[in-house]
Amino acid sequence: MFVTADPASHDALREAAAAVADAVVRAAALPGPRSALTPAELAAAVAAVDPLPEEGAPLERVLEDVAPILAGGVRLGDRRCVAHLHPAPLIAAAAAELAVGVTNQSQDAFDASPAGTFVEDALVTRLAQLHGFPAGSGVMTMGGTASNLLGLLLARDRAGEDVRRKGLAGQDWRIVASEAAHDSVRRSAALLGLGTDAVIGVRTDDTGAIDVDALDAIDAHAIAIVGTAGTTDLGAIDPLDALADQARERGAWFHVDAAVGSGLTLSDRHRGRLAGIERADSVTADLHKLWWMPFGASALLVPDVAALRAVHHASDYLNRPEDEAEGQLNLVGRSLDTSRRFDALKVLIALRTTGRKRLGEMVDAVLALTQHAGEAVRRRDQLELVAPPSTVTVAFRHRGGDDVNTRIHRALFASGTAVIGRTRVGGSVALKLTLLNPTMTSADVDEVLDLVVSAGASPAA
Repeated sequence: MFVTADPASHDALREAAAAVADAVVRAAALPGPRSALTPAELAAAVAAVDPLPEEGAPLERVLEDVAPILAGGVRLGDRRCVAHLHPAPLIAAAAAELAVGVTNQSQDAFDASPAGTFVEDALVTRLAQLHGFPAGSGVMTMGGTASNLLGLLLARDRAGEDVRRKGLAGQDWRIVASEAAHDSVRRSAALLGLGTDAVIGVRTDDTGAIDVDALDAIDAHAIAIVGTAGTTDLGAIDPLDALADQARERGAWFHVDAAVGSGLTLSDRHRGRLAGIERADSVTADLHKLWWMPFGASALLVPDVAALRAVHHASDYLNRPEDEAEGQLNLVGRSLDTSRRFDALKVLIALRTTGRKRLGEMVDAVLALTQHAGEAVRRRDQLELVAPPSTVTVAFRHRGGDDVNTRIHRALFASGTAVIGRTRVGGSVALKLTLLNPTMTSADVDEVLDLVVSAGASPAA
């Protein structure tokens, strides 16, 4: 039942891992980016599987039962699956999830993960250095939303004396971000007691980046300025150096949401596009985007780990001062969570297996593919670009209007032919390709766009 020193448990683990791998491989081998099952059919397949039967069954039987569920997901490795910032993970990282799950270390305290605490600290320290923080560090989180929340919490707590204990006491504080900033910025403002109205959205330019001239005109007590390195819809990168200047002039915390753009630090060709990120007070870096890790693997990076003392809370059973004096490391004082997975392990294994150079080449490949996609949209009379591609997303429209674009998206998804994105930009429906598969070719992109054109020409059902 559990992995112990007993050799029989080792054999059971190997057999279970092989059985699960076989089930995943069978689902991955199915044609297309997803099955053509309807929502009702998918719901029925799930309803047929009792999640808590009175008696258990052999794993092989259970895997047979859940085969329709595995088959009913999206197949991220398919070259026509291009909807979201949701890549197929590196095999080494996915396989390492087994080690994370079986060892089940908890990253809150040294005596719950003796080696793991040092691994995470070493990993986030290396990531901080890559983002321009020579002496920086940070903490792993479950995703960009959690990282943004933690970064803005640090901004809030720096803005007022003893805010955690005394509360906000009617402070009229503001957070300034572009209109295209991730919605987690507003959600964070609500969770931090500031309210969503505390976020001032600044207009963007034609590329989707924040308009610094518009920011100049804002007269408010900003405790934080948020720069985005890779917006969700257009992939735009804000002028980070200019935002850093604004933050310093206003005495505001400078947080950079580089959930997407952090991957550019891997690339010799593109890392210069993040100029100014090294001046940030905190940076969100999602490793489950342009680092090709499984969910969840994000980090909040800071130039000085002492900044994370803002979330520190003394617990007699976790972070005892006398233990830390002996050289133990307790990460609970850096995180909003208590129990946390040892996700740093899968990242460590995958990064060492792949290497920075190869990862950088993968970043270069998908950014080049995105530029090709932009040109390919321009070459098709039926389509128009919403904005020039900046990173890995291409927002475009069929010229037939909102109803046609909505119909295209639904038809391709329902048929299992292609999984593309759909959003709204400037109030109108837009389609979106998110290109995170470095094995895709220009011909693959052209095929997807031809499918879009063909679906747009089909009569409405």
